[in-house]
Amino acid sequence: MADRLMPMRMLAVAALALPAGSSAQALTDPTRPPLELMSSAAAGAAPRTPLQSILLSSTRKGAIINGRYVALGGTYGKAKLVRITATEVTLKGDQGLEVLQLYPPMEKASAASGSPRGAEKMVKRP
Repeated sequence: MADRLMPMRMLAVAALALPAGSSAQALTDPTRPPLELMSSAAAGAAPRTPLQSILLSSTRKGAIINGRYVALGGTYGKAKLVRITATEVTLKGDQGLEVLQLYPPMEKASAASGSPRGAEKMVKRP
């Protein structure tokens, strides 16, 4: 019977050795945006682009703009969706054409390879 009580005593001693406020570390969401984006969103900053997704298939062409699906030829506000590519859509309205990009434009950076000429020539690939 003493052999049965030994594991229970060890468990009780281990529980008493823990600090009173200890708890498991909270898990972080791997899909959560970086803190820099979260802080600007919390501050009321507008998103860079209202374009959220582009849907291209043989049966359907459209885009999700501010949470709303707009088909090619459909309207978003007073503008008509006139062109869709894999990375941007074009709206035509009273004030002319407006291009919404899915991804922000890439900034050119100098090459880190240490080449004597400095920045290497950047090539845009489709």
